[in-house]
Amino acid sequence: MDIELEFVSIEVLAEKDGKEKMKFILDRIKKNKILVLEESLSPAEETELIESTMKQVSDDFPGIEVSNLREKTDGGLKEWLIRLLGGTTGGMTVIGPSKLIKKMKKEPQRILVSAGKK
Repeated sequence: MDIELEFVSIEVLAEKDGKEKMKFILDRIKKNKILVLEESLSPAEETELIESTMKQVSDDFPGIEVSNLREKTDGGLKEWLIRLLGGTTGGMTVIGPSKLIKKMKKEPQRILVSAGKK
């Protein structure tokens, strides 16, 4: 089985509402793609993604693996307002189908992914 990576820019997801964003992500994951998002999903979006995934788990779709790096900020008023409005302040998210991701390890400055047929 080939492994396909798809890099997704901020602009692609910015124009989508929450449900459209989750559908976009899950549709690609179900096609055995590993997504690298140019932004970090917010904690609320990550929760919504996991909940959406759990509703769709089956023999053909065993779930996802997800990890993100959030940009370190000063925690000031600007960051607080951005997060309050559901936005993110930078970073990166890696999402892939459980059946392809052998191992995903998050370190402070990087995400290590081992992928291949299980």
